[in-house]
Formats: sequence, structure tokens, C-alpha cells
Amino acid sequence: MFTQEQIQQIEQSPLAEAISMVDNRFPQETVFSTSLGQEDQVLTDVIAKNHLPVRIFTLDTGRLFSETYELLDRTNARYKINIQVYFPDAKDIEEFVNTKGVNSFYESVENRKECCYIRKVKPLNRGIKRSQNMDYRPS
Repeated sequence: MFTQEQIQQIEQSPLAEAISMVDNRFPQETVFSTSLGQEDQVLTDVIAKNHLPVRIFTLDTGRLFSETYELLDRTNARYKINIQVYFPDAKDIEEFVNTKGVNSFYESVENRKECCYIRKVKPLNRGIKRSQNMDYRPS
């Protein structure tokens, strides 16, 4: 991993330089999963404007607002990038919804955990693994 000295150097560096240091340590393994929130948009801006070799992806849980899709399209167009989108497995969603209901995650912590595992954790793991094999770089 990193030594204490390297961590301190990263923490004291400008953001773009810090991201580059991480990518230099883990070449072609540095990925960024964006939720398209404000903080993530700042990181996307830094990665894209500085042409940093960081793969960017997001998750579509199947329950996103239309504004989220619009923001994704605008972000891709603005920076001339293609943020990869990962979806939950349709069979998992079908089974969950048909067994427990569309909004069953409101009913119990167990249902909420299962829903998040299906809609977020599994796609996130696929995104991380697939991103490492993709040739995506900001242009």
C-alpha cells in the first residue's frame, strides 16, 4: 500500500496531483465510482480536465430520477467522456420484487440490506472488476 510518508505527501498535494500519485502507484487500476453528487462532480471535473488516467463509472439502481439521467448525459457531453453505467441483474430484481414487493425496502432493515445488495453492491463489484479491464480514459 502506501507508507505514512507517501500518505502525508498525497494529503498535502493539490487534488489532481494526489490522484495522479495514486494512479502511479496502482497503474490501470484506479477507478472512480460516481454518484453524480456535488462532490463527485468536482472529482469528475478534476479527472477530466487534467486528463487523468482514471476510469469513471456509475450505478443505475433502476430507481433513479430523470434528472440524474439528464445530469449523466450533460456530464458526458461537457467533458467528452463516457461514464460507464452498471445495472443490477434483472433476474435478481425480478425475484426480489415478485417475492417481497416494489417498495419492500421500507418494511424492514433486512429487506433494505437485500435491496441494496442487489441494486448497489453487486453492480459496484462488477463495475470495479470490469473497469480494470476497460480501455476507458478521459480524452
